[in-house]
Amino acid sequence: MRAAILMYALLFMTVVNASDGDAAVQRALQQAVSQPAPAQVDARAVEALSFRRDPAVSERVQQETIQAFGRNPQQVADLEKVIGSGEMLRQFDVILRRYGYDPTNLGDVLAAHLLISWEVVNDRDSARSPEGQRAVRRQLIGPLAAVPQVVGMSDAAKQAQAERTAYLTMVSALSYQTMKKQGNREALAALSAGVRKGLQGNGIDLQRVELEVGGLIAR
Repeated sequence: MRAAILMYALLFMTVVNASDGDAAVQRALQQAVSQPAPAQVDARAVEALSFRRDPAVSERVQQETIQAFGRNPQQVADLEKVIGSGEMLRQFDVILRRYGYDPTNLGDVLAAHLLISWEVVNDRDSARSPEGQRAVRRQLIGPLAAVPQVVGMSDAAKQAQAERTAYLTMVSALSYQTMKKQGNREALAALSAGVRKGLQGNGIDLQRVELEVGGLIAR
């Protein structure tokens, strides 16, 4: 993917995250990182955040994302190749399963977004702490399942939110990988700052969070 497209997408990502102002969800996220993950999560909480994928919803979110990210015909065409083909979402699913997460669970998708964003902001590799990776989902599921506005979402709404989050996460991750290979420190610093700002809009400063056995813990 071209760097210009990724940077436009990053700007969009920052705006979207910063405007997600639901106070109850923010409190849930803050609660999640305020303490280590429980040893296990209630199966009912997991079920409350799960959804079944509908191809029609996926198609709609794909087109919305392409139109939001694309600023000219060439960018739209490039995005059609990586988003419209379904390849980006497939890559995201592979990453989640590697973590032991479920791509059809909104809590797991948001946990992956936090984890990958933490990697980008801190230039760290979460693979060095597999137990920490697995713990992050346990941190988020309980607090999120306690938010009525979240568990009250329809399957279609959960899926749309999850897939929008997946695209934003992958744009960030792919930008990071590309800039890292290029050794572009200035661009990496801008990317890190943008991702950090996006999560600060939800009350979490990823530079003040450490990945431990118990998950992402605020210092």
